[in-house]
Amino acid sequence: MKNKSSGIGCALVLVVLALFALGKFLFTTPAGLIIVGLVVGGIWYSVVARKKENKAKLIAAFETNAIILTDIAAGKGTDMIGGLSLNKGETAIYACQNVALTEYQSTGSSYSGTSGGISFPLVGRVRGNVGMQGGQITKNPEQLMIVDEGRAVFTNQRIIFSGAKFVRDWDFDKIVDLVPGDNGFNVRIAVTNRERTSGLQALSPFDFGPGFPASYAFNLHSQGDAAAKQWAAELIAEINKVAESLRVTQSR
Repeated sequence: MKNKSSGIGCALVLVVLALFALGKFLFTTPAGLIIVGLVVGGIWYSVVARKKENKAKLIAAFETNAIILTDIAAGKGTDMIGGLSLNKGETAIYACQNVALTEYQSTGSSYSGTSGGISFPLVGRVRGNVGMQGGQITKNPEQLMIVDEGRAVFTNQRIIFSGAKFVRDWDFDKIVDLVPGDNGFNVRIAVTNRERTSGLQALSPFDFGPGFPASYAFNLHSQGDAAAKQWAAELIAEINKVAESLRVTQSR
């Protein structure tokens, strides 16, 4: 045991000395400072390039969102609806082909307890307890989680999700709360016939999110065609304004 411990100790000392020598070389010699400069410069360039790439993707996403919303308001968003069975008086508006279904679910339970007995030694430093053990199991708070992936169809009467595991149908007449997220990335929906709030979200922050068509469809159902088109026009103008602002900063 002593020989093994001594070997590990010597190895650690050698590692510390090597790191000290490397640091001294990097920060006290011209060649070392050049290496440090190149590494720092490379990291800085990589970070800046990644930011520019993400900004370019965001600009492209905004432009795509404006185009799709324009098509939806013009009644041209029904090309990929497929063979959906519609109710009487129901009109299809748009279909998101790749979205996630989100629902609040429990993350399990936690146990907390106290001992009311006597602690005594068993072997070496291991101890045991004799007597009463008290405690309780507490259910953890529910969290909004992705439970399935599939297709969502938006009509003037409802939203229908069809995935590999679940099917969900949100009737607009039963919706008590519909909250779209930033940039239309997601939407949370509460209805009278379900205890838990559920919703939909895009699989990527750069995709056309379900929050946009959900809001348009709900406006169409509750306020009528003219109001829905006006809402879309104002949102499209705002999206284009943000995209233009990003383009200006991108070119600097």
